[in-house]
Amino acid sequence: MNVHGIPDTFWLVTSPTPNSELGDICFACDFERFALQIRGGLDEKTIVGVFADQVEAVELAEKLLQAIQQPPETPDVRIHKSPWSEWFATQESLTGVVICSKTTGEKVVVEPPKEWRRHWAWNISDDGTGIVIRRTV
Repeated sequence: MNVHGIPDTFWLVTSPTPNSELGDICFACDFERFALQIRGGLDEKTIVGVFADQVEAVELAEKLLQAIQQPPETPDVRIHKSPWSEWFATQESLTGVVICSKTTGEKVVVEPPKEWRRHWAWNISDDGTGIVIRRTV
């Protein structure tokens, strides 16, 4: 494949899960590998960002991992800090909440544990820095 005027290698950052590590959500890619990732099930909704610069990609990925891997206050509460200072949250499905950057449009999906099924609710944290997901049963 010939690529003209665009870097041969770029960096993808995808939405993390609680078990994700940095290499799972931030990786170098070329157009051939990107096509293989899409064929393998990578969904455009899980792509948080595409970067020419590795440093910017890693910084965002680390923020996303910190947001999703915060220890819970109790077994029935999950707190997810927003990686962005200007953000909003929305629930686009029954499986999770999307935290969105107001300035860049980047998004990260946070989900409650699977065993909670649909027995959960969410709200903005008291300090306004993220969201709180609580088990309702």
